[in-house]
Amino acid sequence: MDADKFIIANRNLLQGTLYFCTYNTAVVLGGAYQYGADDYATYYLTGRVKVAKPAGSANSSNNYDKPSGQIGAGQAFFAGIKTAGSLAFTNAMRSGGKDNGQFYKPGKDSKTAGLEKNRIWLNITNTGGAFKQLMVGYIEGATDAYESIFDGTTMDANKYLDFYSINENNKLVIQGRALPFKESDVVPLGYRTTINGDFTIAIDEVDGNMTTQKIYLEDKTTAVIHDLTASNYTFTTVAGTFTDRFVLRYTNKSLGTGDFENIENGVLVSVKDRTVKVLSSNENLKEVNVYDISGKLLYNKTKVGSNELQISNLQSSNQVLIVKVTLENNFTVSKKIIFN
Repeated sequence: MDADKFIIANRNLLQGTLYFCTYNTAVVLGGAYQYGADDYATYYLTGRVKVAKPAGSANSSNNYDKPSGQIGAGQAFFAGIKTAGSLAFTNAMRSGGKDNGQFYKPGKDSKTAGLEKNRIWLNITNTGGAFKQLMVGYIEGATDAYESIFDGTTMDANKYLDFYSINENNKLVIQGRALPFKESDVVPLGYRTTINGDFTIAIDEVDGNMTTQKIYLEDKTTAVIHDLTASNYTFTTVAGTFTDRFVLRYTNKSLGTGDFENIENGVLVSVKDRTVKVLSSNENLKEVNVYDISGKLLYNKTKVGSNELQISNLQSSNQVLIVKVTLENNFTVSKKIIFN
């Protein structure tokens, strides 16, 4: 069965992510690999992510590969439901004998939906075998806001490690973002670990226009912007959850004066193509309000819980607006922007 066709046909009922249990055997503690990475392989309209395969594994199973997008007959999977209803399974979704006899057969993504996809897969690993993968893709039809059909939340099923991008306080194992792609785009990344020590973040795979795009990782703790297309990035961490250390970006240059309307106390506010972007370099955002010049409230977002917020559905005419930003430390600053 074609996974893309199934998701599209049931988009009003499905949250969008299909989860495939790998049933991989956990690595024995104390061996060469100390941390098992059993998890759910994930498929989404935007793309797919895999689970770890320990180096030197003699297991001939292909349960470590990304889901191909072709679901074999009898293959079980999980899918979150937004609302009650009857799911559609139609003959139009059938793929004949294609990929029917193998589980997670490696191969190219289905092109049935005809969507433009430009994607990056990032891995976080350590020398003990801990592994987690995320994907960020610039996809035809997606926006920079959270959308269940393009964005898949992490199941956080890995005992030792989780790795995700962050959008509107959602922790996403797969995130679809808008086209056309902009080099100025930034994507906050977060991770959770129960392990102290060194970890490495690396590019696993790219496709589409990302094959020629420079890809950088910003480490706010060390004030380093590292070129992931040139080499992997290794860092040291303690156990815990960290949502404001790393940012995926596509330029290593400091922001120019024309990129933002105002720069004050680490809070940056910009507007482009009628989308307002609020970014804090020091503290996570707590609340964002937008007012017109008369003081009328046009937009309110509480409990942001991220260092970035994009407002793409603001109902306003072309005018001067005031963006009031409150950080998690309760520091408040107001910025004027020209909305057009």
